Amino acid sequence: YVGEISPKKLRGFANSTSSFFWSLGKAVGQISGQRELLGHQSLWPMLMAACGLPAMVQLITLPFFPESPPYLLMHKGDQEGCRKAIRQLWGEGHHQAEIDDIMKEKATMKNTKILSVLELMKEPAFRWQLYIIIILTATVQLCGINAV
Repeated sequence: YVGEISPKKLRGFANSTSSFFWSLGKAVGQISGQRELLGHQSLWPMLMAACGLPAMVQLITLPFFPESPPYLLMHKGDQEGCRKAIRQLWGEGHHQAEIDDIMKEKATMKNTKILSVLELMKEPAFRWQLYIIIILTATVQLCGINAV
């Protein structure tokens, strides 16, 4: 959501920041689970409940956020809703260039064929990208971070 609602010039930063905080959350969880902190048997309920706090904050605040402007424009075709969401997220100003970019992306997506998984695997142009993704995913799964 954060990557999609960000202005185009900040989109890469927003997307990379979310993965940084994901990693930071894993590190904080591992550190707080040490015996010296919350790793005692009597403190386990507090450690397990700690992940509920951000979930509750998200559950309470997300209904007040607008829908994603690209979603409103590309999937729902609601141009006025898109303008309203952009004004709410980015403030007042001239945002027609961003709306035009979303419209160009919509036109590009209309002409793009969506491949099934089997078609993607058979397509020679995507073979190296597919190999890299499989290797990276397998490496992440086998490195042990999920077990920790």
